[in-house]
Amino acid sequence: LIYDEVQTGVGLSGKFWCHEHFGENARPDIIAFGKKMQVCGILAGGKVDEIKTNVFNVPSRLNSTWGGNLTDMVRSSKILQIINEDKLVQNASKAGEYLQNKLLEISQKYPQVSNVRGYGMLAAFDLPNSASRDKFIAKGLEYNVLFLGCGSSTIRFRPALIMTNDDIDSGIEVMHRILQVL
Repeated sequence: LIYDEVQTGVGLSGKFWCHEHFGENARPDIIAFGKKMQVCGILAGGKVDEIKTNVFNVPSRLNSTWGGNLTDMVRSSKILQIINEDKLVQNASKAGEYLQNKLLEISQKYPQVSNVRGYGMLAAFDLPNSASRDKFIAKGLEYNVLFLGCGSSTIRFRPALIMTNDDIDSGIEVMHRILQVL
């Protein structure tokens, strides 16, 4: 079982790995990670060792231009230290719950907003179509807020782990302004 946790991992979902929301039976054999770590890589469990010629045992099967780079190792270690010391995974869980509730409130007020979903601060909602989604994003830029599009009609959120409720309120206020004219 292989998971791509490049965007979802390292705390954003309110757990260090997003797959942790789904219990022990959802544990992967391999995890790809990146984004929040500022480096990319993979983690592999013992199941990989069942294959004698796996990419970790046979030279040149898995290459990396920057593999073993000391600067990257120091930087990612410091990032992990800060995430732990500042309790940023817990912050993502609490702030994410706040964000989810605010998005649900918006969906109750504006019928064009539907399908609010997410874990922690990894969140999304749908608009009726691509045109309204694109207009929403363009209007956000007029207020100096960058909203991320996804798929054909989705707005998604992947904010910094240090996001506060006040930060969320500022973004929600802009969303109200946009949705009133959308």
